[in-house]
Amino acid sequence: MNPFTREIIVRFEHCDAAGIMFYPRFFALVNETVEDWFASLGFDFKTLHVDQRKGVPTVRLESEFVAPVRMGDVLKQSLGVEALGNASLGLKHLAVVGDGAVARFDQTLVFTDLNAMKAEPWPADLRAAIAKFAEIT
Repeated sequence: MNPFTREIIVRFEHCDAAGIMFYPRFFALVNETVEDWFASLGFDFKTLHVDQRKGVPTVRLESEFVAPVRMGDVLKQSLGVEALGNASLGLKHLAVVGDGAVARFDQTLVFTDLNAMKAEPWPADLRAAIAKFAEIT
Protein backbone atom coordinates (compact mmCIF):
# COMPACT_ATOMS: atom_id res chain seq x y z
CA MET A 1 0.00 0.00 0.00
CA ASN A 2 1.37 3.40 -1.03
CA PRO A 3 0.34 5.74 1.83
CA PHE A 4 -0.53 9.42 1.73
CA THR A 5 0.76 11.06 4.93
CA ARG A 6 0.40 14.30 6.81
CA GLU A 7 1.39 15.56 10.25
CA ILE A 8 -0.34 17.89 12.68
CA ILE A 9 0.49 19.19 16.13
CA VAL A 10 -2.23 18.25 18.60
CA ARG A 11 -3.61 21.53 19.92
CA PHE A 12 -5.77 22.67 22.80
CA GLU A 13 -8.78 22.67 20.42
CA HIS A 14 -8.35 18.91 19.87
CA CYS A 15 -8.36 17.99 23.57
CA ASP A 16 -10.82 17.38 26.35
CA ALA A 17 -10.55 18.50 29.97
CA ALA A 18 -8.12 15.65 30.70
CA GLY A 19 -5.66 17.09 28.17
CA ILE A 20 -6.00 14.16 25.77
CA MET A 21 -7.46 14.21 22.27
CA PHE A 22 -11.25 14.08 22.39
CA TYR A 23 -12.11 11.03 20.29
CA PRO A 24 -14.68 12.79 17.99
CA ARG A 25 -11.86 15.10 16.84
CA PHE A 26 -10.18 12.05 15.27
CA PHE A 27 -13.14 11.71 12.89
CA ALA A 28 -12.72 15.29 11.71
CA LEU A 29 -8.99 14.65 11.20
CA VAL A 30 -9.77 11.54 9.14
CA ASN A 31 -12.00 13.68 6.93
CA GLU A 32 -9.29 16.37 6.63
CA THR A 33 -6.82 13.69 5.54
CA VAL A 34 -9.23 12.44 2.86
CA GLU A 35 -9.78 16.00 1.66
CA ASP A 36 -6.01 16.66 1.51
CA TRP A 37 -5.46 13.38 -0.33
CA PHE A 38 -8.10 14.14 -2.97
CA ALA A 39 -6.47 17.56 -3.47
CA SER A 40 -3.07 15.87 -3.92
CA LEU A 41 -4.65 13.72 -6.65
CA GLY A 42 -5.83 16.90 -8.41
CA PHE A 43 -9.48 16.68 -7.30
CA ASP A 44 -10.06 19.27 -4.60
CA PHE A 45 -13.32 19.15 -2.67
CA LYS A 46 -14.46 22.62 -3.74
CA THR A 47 -14.36 21.60 -7.40
CA LEU A 48 -15.96 18.21 -6.73
CA HIS A 49 -18.65 19.27 -4.26
CA VAL A 50 -19.51 22.83 -5.27
CA ASP A 51 -18.65 23.12 -8.96
CA GLN A 52 -19.40 19.56 -10.13
CA ARG A 53 -22.00 18.63 -7.47
CA LYS A 54 -20.27 15.30 -6.80
CA GLY A 55 -19.38 13.98 -3.37
CA VAL A 56 -17.64 11.14 -1.60
CA PRO A 57 -19.69 10.55 1.54
CA THR A 58 -18.54 8.06 4.12
CA VAL A 59 -20.91 5.10 4.27
CA ARG A 60 -18.89 3.01 6.74
CA LEU A 61 -16.30 4.01 9.32
CA GLU A 62 -14.82 1.62 11.85
CA SER A 63 -12.45 2.89 14.51
CA GLU A 64 -10.00 1.54 17.03
CA PHE A 65 -8.38 3.81 19.59
CA VAL A 66 -5.14 2.25 20.78
CA ALA A 67 -3.42 4.86 22.97
CA PRO A 68 -4.06 8.38 24.26
CA VAL A 69 -2.85 11.42 22.32
CA ARG A 70 -1.84 14.49 24.31
CA MET A 71 -1.68 18.17 23.62
CA GLY A 72 1.64 18.99 21.93
CA ASP A 73 2.07 15.55 20.37
CA VAL A 74 2.96 15.37 16.69
CA LEU A 75 0.30 13.18 15.12
CA LYS A 76 1.26 11.49 11.85
CA GLN A 77 -1.71 10.33 9.80
CA SER A 78 -1.50 7.96 6.85
CA LEU A 79 -4.12 6.87 4.36
CA GLY A 80 -3.94 3.94 1.99
CA VAL A 81 -6.32 2.46 -0.55
CA GLU A 82 -7.53 -1.02 0.32
CA ALA A 83 -10.12 -1.50 -2.45
CA LEU A 84 -11.44 0.42 -5.45
CA GLY A 85 -14.90 -0.60 -6.62
CA ASN A 86 -17.21 0.68 -9.33
CA ALA A 87 -18.48 3.52 -7.09
CA SER A 88 -16.90 2.69 -3.74
CA LEU A 89 -13.48 3.14 -2.20
CA GLY A 90 -12.05 1.32 0.82
CA LEU A 91 -9.47 3.28 2.80
CA LYS A 92 -7.25 2.36 5.72
CA HIS A 93 -6.09 5.11 8.07
CA LEU A 94 -3.38 4.90 10.70
CA ALA A 95 -2.57 7.58 13.28
CA VAL A 96 0.83 7.40 14.96
CA VAL A 97 2.67 9.37 17.65
CA GLY A 98 6.39 8.66 17.64
CA ASP A 99 6.74 4.98 16.80
CA GLY A 100 3.41 3.89 18.26
CA ALA A 101 -0.02 3.54 16.68
CA VAL A 102 -2.69 5.53 18.51
CA ALA A 103 -5.72 4.94 16.26
CA ARG A 104 -6.85 2.99 13.20
CA PHE A 105 -9.81 3.60 10.91
CA ASP A 106 -11.34 1.57 8.09
CA GLN A 107 -13.48 3.78 5.87
CA THR A 108 -15.69 3.25 2.84
CA LEU A 109 -16.53 6.19 0.57
CA VAL A 110 -19.03 6.16 -2.29
CA PHE A 111 -18.83 8.48 -5.30
CA THR A 112 -22.19 10.26 -5.36
CA ASP A 113 -24.16 12.65 -7.55
CA LEU A 114 -25.20 15.29 -5.00
CA ASN A 115 -28.21 16.45 -7.01
CA ALA A 116 -29.71 12.98 -7.36
CA MET A 117 -28.20 11.74 -4.06
CA LYS A 118 -27.30 8.46 -5.75
CA ALA A 119 -24.08 6.55 -6.21
CA GLU A 120 -22.50 6.56 -9.65
CA PRO A 121 -19.31 5.09 -11.11
CA TRP A 122 -16.02 6.89 -10.56
CA PRO A 123 -15.17 9.24 -13.43
CA ALA A 124 -12.35 7.75 -15.51
CA ASP A 125 -9.81 10.48 -14.63
CA LEU A 126 -10.46 10.26 -10.88
CA ARG A 127 -10.48 6.46 -10.95
CA ALA A 128 -7.14 6.50 -12.81
CA ALA A 129 -5.62 8.88 -10.22
CA ILE A 130 -6.79 6.66 -7.34
CA ALA A 131 -5.59 3.50 -9.10
CA LYS A 132 -2.20 5.04 -9.84
CA PHE A 133 -1.83 6.14 -6.21
CA ALA A 134 -2.83 2.70 -5.01
CA GLU A 135 -0.75 0.92 -7.65
CA ILE A 136 -3.85 -0.99 -8.79
CA THR A 137 -3.81 -2.38 -12.31
